[in-house]
Amino acid sequence: MASPAVCAELVDVLPQLIRARRTMTGDTPSTLALLGLTAVQGPLSVSDIAGRLGLDLSTVSRQVAQLRSQGLVLVDPDPQDRRSHRCSPTPTGLDVLREHRRHLVDRLADRLHDWDDADVSALTTLLARFASPDPREPRKA
Repeated sequence: MASPAVCAELVDVLPQLIRARRTMTGDTPSTLALLGLTAVQGPLSVSDIAGRLGLDLSTVSRQVAQLRSQGLVLVDPDPQDRRSHRCSPTPTGLDVLREHRRHLVDRLADRLHDWDDADVSALTTLLARFASPDPREPRKA
């Protein structure tokens, strides 16, 4: 079990991790997170997207409209509930995501140029473990 002293060290490092992420990704538009979510999870309703990203429904609706006007997302009626719509990326939207990912991978490779693969792999494993849901907490819809 992690001791409070070690957890305090992690609390001190978390802001640095957030800054490092921001430096790596730049000011990534939140619309990319929405687009990426639909690419990974498949067609999702606006309310599902809002819930999974922890955003307000009106915010996500505006973002979907923006992505739709840019030709990056399709909005189709939900076949099981015609009152609802499902969002999915267009081929152009997928291209935008691939390019963004390639850019991030290049920046990380540059930033970690003097790390060996074992260290990067260990960091990846530990961060994935840290970011995974806590099974003791109730799942959010």
